[in-house]
Formats: sequence, structure tokens, C-alpha cells
Amino acid sequence: MKTQKSYNGTFLYFDYPINQKSRYGFGKPPHPKLYEIINRGRETYKTYLNTFLQYQENLLKLANKSIKEHSPEPSLFNPWLPGLDAVSLYSIIRLNKPKLYLEVGSGNSTKFARRAIKDGGLNTKIISIDPQPRAEIDLICDEVIRKPVENVDIAIFDQLESGDILFVDNSHRIFMNSDATVIFLDIFYKLKPGVIVEFHDIFLPYDYPQKWEKRHYSEQYVLAAYLLAEGSKFDIILPNAFIGYDPYLKAIMSSLWQSPEMTGVNKGGASFWLQMKAAS
Repeated sequence: MKTQKSYNGTFLYFDYPINQKSRYGFGKPPHPKLYEIINRGRETYKTYLNTFLQYQENLLKLANKSIKEHSPEPSLFNPWLPGLDAVSLYSIIRLNKPKLYLEVGSGNSTKFARRAIKDGGLNTKIISIDPQPRAEIDLICDEVIRKPVENVDIAIFDQLESGDILFVDNSHRIFMNSDATVIFLDIFYKLKPGVIVEFHDIFLPYDYPQKWEKRHYSEQYVLAAYLLAEGSKFDIILPNAFIGYDPYLKAIMSSLWQSPEMTGVNKGGASFWLQMKAAS
């Protein structure tokens, strides 16, 4: 493999062809073992989704088309954080009342987190780790670290206690010393029991969408390997892509999504939520 620098990144030249296509889902069956593993938690997912409905009045206020893209206020009419992902982030913060919400990769998620903290009257600290977020994000964070996570002292993640949240929405690419690699190999496995973790753009038990082939995402394959090993490090609490393709689970939120205010909102999602467990 050869590399060549470009003005905004690096070109990779491989010495063999890569046939990037969705192996699972999108017209094909899901990965059978991953589906089996994720499907075991249906009752947990059902409970969470039903609990979210207690915030329906607040959530409907987030369906505001008048909010501009660079406003620090959240809107469900945004191109980056789909409806179910935004609703689950807002609701999980309200439910768990974390002392610390730590993001690796900031943007629309930060806006929804800040609104949940405000609406719930919570004393939650937001720490944002992102080398270059949009300017308005700094205004709603308590601490900002403007460098990539691979250059950050990872001792900061030791601050996360049970009930706190780590929200990961980074490059999604596994390379030597990439942000996604550092999260999995240096941080994730050491998190304390009870810490809640979200990985974004995770479609398991399905593959990445075929239309995303040029993004070269690979992060979810590492998470899939964790799941297939069937270890005891964490419990899955909300796999949004799985829910989006399950008619029964998807219908639980219908009273929210069928409200007139939600017309035009992308009601899908690809957040994968889990909670760390005590060592067995």
C-alpha cells in the first residue's frame, strides 16, 4: 500500500482491489449471529422506548424548523443526527441524570445534550473533545479540548462514573493511531461499571449502507467482533438501527412520530447504546 498526501487528507493506494459492498442488510439478511445476540435484548429496548414517551411534550418542541444550522439550539430538522438518535440522547440524559457527559466528536449531539440538561434542571458537565467543531458548540460546553482524541491524555476518561455518558462520534475509521482505534484499544475496555456509551453510525446487525462505500468507515466491525466474542464487559441497551428495522419496536414511538410537528423529520437512527458491567 502506498500513500500520497493531498491538500485535505491522504490518498491510499492499495496493492489489491477492494470490493466494498454491504454484505448484510439492505436487501440481504442481517448477520445471523449478530442479529441473535442483539435480538436478546428486546425487552430492554422496549422498556427504554416506552420510557422516552414521558418526554414527548419536550421532544415535540425540538421539531422546530425555524432553528438555523449554526444556532446553539437543537432542531430535529438537521442533516446529521436523525430523529431516533436525537430522541434517545435527550431522553437517556434526562433518565440517568449524569454528572458528566463527555463527547468525542461534537455538533448537533452537543445541542441536544445541553437542552436535555436545561429541561431536566440537571447539574451535568459537558466536556467536548473535537479538533474542529463548529464555533457555536464552544458556547454550550463546560470544557473544550480542541485536539483529536489520540493526542489527548486518556486519564480524562477516568472521570466517568456510573451513570455518566461517553458519546462517541468520531472519524469511524480504524487505522494505526486513529481516533476510533484509540477509543477501542485504550479507553473503552477500561471504563468503569455503569458508564453509558454511545457509538454513532453503527448499523449492526446490518452492514454500512452501500451508498456510504466511499466513506470507508470500519469502526463497527471492531464493535461487531466484541459482540461476537460474547464477553461480559457491557450490556446493549439501545441499538437504534436494529430498532428502525423492527416493526414492533419501531411502532412503540408511533405516538411521537405521528404528531403533526414531526412531519418531515428523519425518524431513523444509527446510535448504538450500551452500558458497562462489573467484571465477572
